[in-house]
Amino acid sequence: MRIHPPRLLLKSLSVLCIGMAGVPLPAAERVWKDAGGQHEIRAELVSQKGGVVLLKRENGLIITVPLATLSREDQEFLAAGRPPEAAAPREFVLSGDLEEIRIEFPKPMFIGTPLVDFPNMEKFDPSKRITRFMALKGTVNVAKGKKVTSSDAAPIIGELALVTDGDADGADGSFVELMPGKQWVQIDLGATHTLQKMAVWHYHKQAGAYLDVIIQASNDPEFKQGVTTLWNSDHDDSSNMGKGKDPTYVETSFGRIIEGKGAKARYVRLWSNGNTNNDMNHYCEVQVFAVPEQKAAK
Repeated sequence: MRIHPPRLLLKSLSVLCIGMAGVPLPAAERVWKDAGGQHEIRAELVSQKGGVVLLKRENGLIITVPLATLSREDQEFLAAGRPPEAAAPREFVLSGDLEEIRIEFPKPMFIGTPLVDFPNMEKFDPSKRITRFMALKGTVNVAKGKKVTSSDAAPIIGELALVTDGDADGADGSFVELMPGKQWVQIDLGATHTLQKMAVWHYHKQAGAYLDVIIQASNDPEFKQGVTTLWNSDHDDSSNMGKGKDPTYVETSFGRIIEGKGAKARYVRLWSNGNTNNDMNHYCEVQVFAVPEQKAAK
């Protein structure tokens, strides 16, 4: 992972806060949607300035959203009631405390536009790939080298350590294969972190999509309490864990960037239930981005 000085604002919902000067906006809670119609959140409007909107989620977390990434309806809503410049409270993190994180991607394993048919399949659009994002200074992949356990204690191919070895390559010898059906892998981050982003790569040597992908975070290693769901693409509850609104997507060398939602967790667990090519479950790499707990405590 390379870390570069900040140059661009985050292109999707972020758990970061940027201090700005001006007059606060009146509270306005509503459901906000992104321009692509893939994600939505219920949040209270805090402020807007210079093309950046600050929203306060129901759990109190403040997120920053580039105005251009919001739906047309949300942009019109803001334009209709926008006062002169707006501001965030003083306790927000200043922009100087941010840095740009660029993700290192493996080489592509197939060429062309993949065609995979499934009820909630996301339309393949390379332009929506996330390759970098803004994060608090000191953010690193806190999952690298951490212990991995699984519902399949004896993987068919590979070792569980491959999930956090820092290598997202899809070639033979770079992935772990679990038994058919509903299975999970779990990473012990070693300490409780405030999660900012996750990057996930399933097997991407051929065009395919993994089914019922559910990603959770918790401080409970058994995931019986205090569980935050970060992603759920189980559209019909076939895994009996509740219906999800996230799309099923084609696996590529770009993986999938998942919002951490500001969850405070020591463990992350990733479920899947086979894929569109066969019933097996595969992982190449999982990265979890956060400021290490010992640094955040200073």
